[in-house]
Amino acid sequence: MKKMNNKGFSLVELIVVIAIMAVLIGVLAPQFLRYVEKSRLQKDNQAISEIATATKTAMGNEKVYDSVTGTVTVGTGGGSSKTYSFATGVNTLQGEVGSTVGTQVVLNSKSYTAAPEIQVYIDSDKTVKVFTNAFIEEVNSTAVAKTF
Repeated sequence: MKKMNNKGFSLVELIVVIAIMAVLIGVLAPQFLRYVEKSRLQKDNQAISEIATATKTAMGNEKVYDSVTGTVTVGTGGGSSKTYSFATGVNTLQGEVGSTVGTQVVLNSKSYTAAPEIQVYIDSDKTVKVFTNAFIEEVNSTAVAKTF
């Protein structure tokens, strides 16, 4: 009498395991992709906040403060580019911000189709306001600028 060799898995068992794995991947993959995009958006919003903070700090320099009149755009955001570019230089707004955050800041989330403009305004009582009108999740329904 010959003994049967029962080592290993049958074809049916392997197909069942593959089917279970396919269902799990199909259910979990979209959720994972949402988490990844949410993380990218938070990182982009943090980068915009860092640029705004660096801008406020740069405005503490008297020479930079004196050079700003009216409303000034920080970096070369806007348009279709998702990259902020900053010049290098001493006692200029772009140079001071660039020395703090680097000469380029790239946004990676799908929510931003372009880098929103960050602007500086010195109002009549000499208060420095740094704002943007496209700060995702924090712009209210009337599209009022997010002030930092």
